Amino acid sequence: MTLQRRDFLRTATTGLAFGFVGCGEALGQSSAGELTSSSGTIHLEGHLKAGLLKLEAQDFVDRADRAVIIRGRLESSLGSTELYSAMFSYDKDSTVFALFRDNNHSTSIVLGDSDDPKIGRIVVWNDGDTPQISNIDKAKVMDADDMKSIANAPDVVGKRKPPAFTWRELESVFGSDPALLAFMLGRKTNHHPGGEDKLLEWICRLSSLVQGSLLSIFWAVRT
Repeated sequence: MTLQRRDFLRTATTGLAFGFVGCGEALGQSSAGELTSSSGTIHLEGHLKAGLLKLEAQDFVDRADRAVIIRGRLESSLGSTELYSAMFSYDKDSTVFALFRDNNHSTSIVLGDSDDPKIGRIVVWNDGDTPQISNIDKAKVMDADDMKSIANAPDVVGKRKPPAFTWRELESVFGSDPALLAFMLGRKTNHHPGGEDKLLEWICRLSSLVQGSLLSIFWAVRT
């Protein structure tokens, strides 16, 4: 397994400056710019019960906001399955948009808090179907092992046919890998929070329970 980390890559836009020099001269002005970006990339490979899973993830962080994009391929005796999971977290998970795709079908989810601190809200689209809107008991989400055991849980599979693996299996195979720990910069998800912190992890847990989700091992602790 290898780790690649790119922090604050700087690319001077000299070519663009020269490209617009004619316009600048015409206006009697000149300008120079610099494009700055920050990201990290990791490659992981491990054997699940369903087959060999290869992952590539990219991470983007800006203060209290974070985005993760994960591309995966599961090779099994039944063939190859392309997997895609992505999420954008706003203000330390106060609102999260997540997308799950395997082969040609997708599930999109928006999760957020409600006026009741014990209840969360979830909106789900399977492909282009009518959205499902539900209120979710956060404590029951944290106690659940699968979506079926959560009351009022919406359909988060639709036409997708995700392979059979769980967030617990992903954590078992990849969770202690040194490359992943370095990629997460010591901010790995706390899968078993206690006390008042327990409900803070409900969005991570629910997104991890979605069949075919690759997000669980890349989620940062809400602090």
